[in-house]
Amino acid sequence: MIRIFAQMHLGDDKMKETAESTDKLIEDMLSGDSMKIWSASCGICSLSQNEKRIRELIPYEKRFIEAIQGIELGGAIAPNKRFLKKIFEILSYYKKEEGCPCCLLGEDSNPRNLIEDSYFELIDTIYFKDSNYVDYYVMYCKNCKKEYKVEEREYHYTWWDWKVIEK
Repeated sequence: MIRIFAQMHLGDDKMKETAESTDKLIEDMLSGDSMKIWSASCGICSLSQNEKRIRELIPYEKRFIEAIQGIELGGAIAPNKRFLKKIFEILSYYKKEEGCPCCLLGEDSNPRNLIEDSYFELIDTIYFKDSNYVDYYVMYCKNCKKEYKVEEREYHYTWWDWKVIEK
């Protein structure tokens, strides 16, 4: 049963697919400015399901690696350097051209944004027994047809645990 999108309780706009141009992302990644690099790396991570946009960035991978050497991005609770690690994982995935990019989803992948960007569909919302509290969501990848159990969690920030539902 597909639930109405308005009934979802899927967190904030964290990692919504960026509207920044590819040129701006490249410029910021090469800037040497830690805040611009952090912002651009978050933007690139938000594009993990967008093959066309990521492919435009692949030729710049070596320049990105050179530009970020020695850059400190901070983030005491959750190190911001994780976004740099993720962009190179994304670029590597698209260079190999294997499988579905849904395998790139992680704790910063907000299901609401993936639905709005038309990559996923919400199949169901499962509640804890006898309550109005959400236990998890069942999400459907429109590309490879896999279903995921997605648990929304919080500590110092909202994050999501994505697990493929084996059939």
